[in-house]
Amino acid sequence: MTDAYTELPLMRLSEDGALIQKETIVKEVAVELHALNKLGHYEVYSTLLATPTDLIELHAGHLYAEGYIDQKPSVDCLHVQDSSDVQVLYDGCVTIEPRQQIVTSSCGACNHPNLTVARMEPIQHDSRFSDIGLPLLTNALELLTESMSLFRQSGGCHGTALFSVDGSIDHVSEDIGRHNAVDKTIGKAIFSESTVFENSMLLLSGRCGWDIVAKCVRVGIPAIASFGAFSSAAVNLAREHNLTLYGFVTERGAWKVGY
Repeated sequence: MTDAYTELPLMRLSEDGALIQKETIVKEVAVELHALNKLGHYEVYSTLLATPTDLIELHAGHLYAEGYIDQKPSVDCLHVQDSSDVQVLYDGCVTIEPRQQIVTSSCGACNHPNLTVARMEPIQHDSRFSDIGLPLLTNALELLTESMSLFRQSGGCHGTALFSVDGSIDHVSEDIGRHNAVDKTIGKAIFSESTVFENSMLLLSGRCGWDIVAKCVRVGIPAIASFGAFSSAAVNLAREHNLTLYGFVTERGAWKVGY
């Protein structure tokens, strides 16, 4: 038994009939993210339905990628509360109004009802991402798939990673929610002294929605490649901030946003 999955007896239907068999199920729990309020007390500012792995990285990535703080958090400022509930504490204050509802695993957080994201400086771009060839693109996503051990066990999670122009991938993360996996990857990158967001491309095992593009805009990731499609809001935000998107990537081709 691990924090990532559980094994449950379930009914399996087949041509031979119905049998009770053991199935691997990805864990999905409520993860409470706490920060200090104006009185210096911990207070829940967001609750995520997530897979309870890489919790420090999840919180760090969520803080920074959702714009709750302006600077990358230090690992020393985050810790997991030892309690019956899954609580991750941040020894600092958030700069935007705490969220009152649970952020589900199927859709990401949205702090901007008008679907805009402010950024003080233009994102630094590497032309090698905007002009990347299809074989290198498909190879990067294949490397992601090969690194997704939880998906191989369960078939029930999303995966993300950062791809470098040297052909390597780093900070592979998995979660029941695709936006949580992105937060975990960003959190791992924050704690890595060698990772530069502007020199990386985000890899997605699923689709690319507005919330994923918004995270990349905030942290400065200039390109995204996904096995799935992108949404209209994702395309609009990417064009606004000059991000490059690759969607429905296969060996036969890919759709591209950007020039």
